[in-house]
Amino acid sequence: MQAPPLLAQRLGGYRTLVVLAPHPDDEVLGCFGLIRLAQQLGLAVEVHIVTDGERCFGALPASEEQALREARQQESRAAATLLECPPPQFWQLGDSQLMEQGPLLDRQLLNHWRADALYVAPWWHDGHPDHEAVAHCLRRIATPQNCLYYPVWSLVDPLRRARFMAHPRIHTLALAPEALQHKRKAAALFQTQFSRNGVAEGAILRAEFLAAFTSDHEHYLDET
Repeated sequence: MQAPPLLAQRLGGYRTLVVLAPHPDDEVLGCFGLIRLAQQLGLAVEVHIVTDGERCFGALPASEEQALREARQQESRAAATLLECPPPQFWQLGDSQLMEQGPLLDRQLLNHWRADALYVAPWWHDGHPDHEAVAHCLRRIATPQNCLYYPVWSLVDPLRRARFMAHPRIHTLALAPEALQHKRKAAALFQTQFSRNGVAEGAILRAEFLAAFTSDHEHYLDET
């Protein structure tokens, strides 16, 4: 995987890449290639999962919600092992509630803030309120020099995708066939998202969405 010179330059000025994922799986679907590139350039990688994604199917009975929390955490741990990253850190804030938890979200990020790290979060117009809340939090606390932003749900919304790609500074990272295969293997670990109670019609990651999330290019918005 050969990085665009400007993207390699952006990473090269830091000791650590900190990935902010609103839910388990966003770290793989949104930033798999950037994680690999950071590792190749000698950066440490930290993955922070803001919520456990326990309400991806809506409100559930407490026992089912806890089981889903545990399953989704384990999927992200398995993905970290596959990516040869340290285990993710789970903030366990409320899934689908981050817009209402702004002060708490800010405190959590400040607890993990370092000036020598480059932070990557979802785009602030990504179409999911939790994704947008994490982006707005990062923009409140960080300078543009410390940030990149990735699309997830914008990839399956033509209008949002066009708006994202129209930004004057987008870094595009091409994934070589081996890297793409590795990303798809990592994405396949998130089995809770491929069906609901064994029924594919209830899936979050429908086939057409997964194809968009695991294409051979990733894109990152840079405000500098």
